[in-house]
Amino acid sequence: HLKLRPVDFATDGMFLAGLAHSPKPLSENISQAEAAAGRAVTVLAKDHLEVGGVISVVDTDVCAACLTCVRACPYDVPFINPDGEAEIDPAKCHGCGICAAECPAKAIQLCHFRDVQILAKCEVAVQ
Repeated sequence: HLKLRPVDFATDGMFLAGLAHSPKPLSENISQAEAAAGRAVTVLAKDHLEVGGVISVVDTDVCAACLTCVRACPYDVPFINPDGEAEIDPAKCHGCGICAAECPAKAIQLCHFRDVQILAKCEVAVQ
């Protein structure tokens, strides 16, 4: 669990409390349940949710639908769409970049960390 967010789960929008977290006294279980409900209300009260800018995107012209990204993603975000191409839901993407690193065809790029951007930074750093 996260130190500053003890009821937050690794998956956004999911919260842990009570015995799902660890064995503890009833009063602590109730406190955690109230905290988890409070965190859930903050998410549900919003009209819309914004996603971060660091997400993976697929170049469908290059994608071979090899399933490497589907297998590599720890969050189970990439999937093969009906057109037979990998697709990544931006709202679910955590921006870890594992799928981009593992893609053998280099069909996936991590926004704000594209290959050309990293190479440009490296060139400036060595000048």
